[in-house]
Amino acid sequence: MKISLSCLFLGLFFSFTACKKAQKYPDNAALRLVTVPFISYFNQLYGTDTLLQTMDVTLPLTRDEVNTPVVILVHGGSWVAGAKNDFYGLGLDTFFTSNGCAMVNINYRLCTSYPYPDALDDIGLVMNYIKRNASRWRVNPDRICILGRSSGSQLALLYAYSRNADKRIKAVIDGFGPTNLTDSTIVNTQLGLNVTNMLGDYATYPDLWHDASPIYHMNGAVPTVIFQGTVDELVYPKQSLMLQDSLIARSVPSLYIPWVGAGHGWSQENWIASQNATITFVKKYL
Repeated sequence: MKISLSCLFLGLFFSFTACKKAQKYPDNAALRLVTVPFISYFNQLYGTDTLLQTMDVTLPLTRDEVNTPVVILVHGGSWVAGAKNDFYGLGLDTFFTSNGCAMVNINYRLCTSYPYPDALDDIGLVMNYIKRNASRWRVNPDRICILGRSSGSQLALLYAYSRNADKRIKAVIDGFGPTNLTDSTIVNTQLGLNVTNMLGDYATYPDLWHDASPIYHMNGAVPTVIFQGTVDELVYPKQSLMLQDSLIARSVPSLYIPWVGAGHGWSQENWIASQNATITFVKKYL
């Protein structure tokens, strides 16, 4: 097992830099070193693919099986690329752990090698892994939030809305994700070609495109935060506005945060400006 310990020292002249490389320690070493603010386990295998079915787990030092929720990160990449490492350098790990949440940052099976819905199934495998290890990690497996970016948001929303029968997912954070794959802003654009790579041609498989759209699973919607760049030309703002309207119509709690002037992609400046409102909203429902 690969385990990395990341340390934060309190003082006037010290600042935190996140660990990127795993180091080897005995399995119980992290539990003995009680001076660190959080503990990271890198490249934990949750499936059989040793590259694509891996995840990094970051645990706040002070935690328990009642009060410590879990945030799952789902990377983007048009369903054909991307990796969990894309989230590093953004401060999400330290942000969530400093707010009392455990973080699970996942790789998943890409449609270049695996058919849909294997990527969606992988979120379920991660959910099961969290439940099996909740006592060891000292986290609450029934208080889950999923955060996605771009295509990862489509997966996060779809899983939260359509595969949450046990109600373990309490909230979802949608980072500029496609919500209605059947809309002309997707079917007739570059993004539609990416969806075709995953689901096949729209004219041939319209039901697949429909069923893979979170907007058609609103009966299972959970409280949702939406980030959307106002000049996004890949996932048009219309996609997020349709989701927001559907949530409001069903009285599902939601928080819409427009990133004014931002295109498609993660805006660190806008995230920093949004993070307090985001954690306040999410903690209300976690």
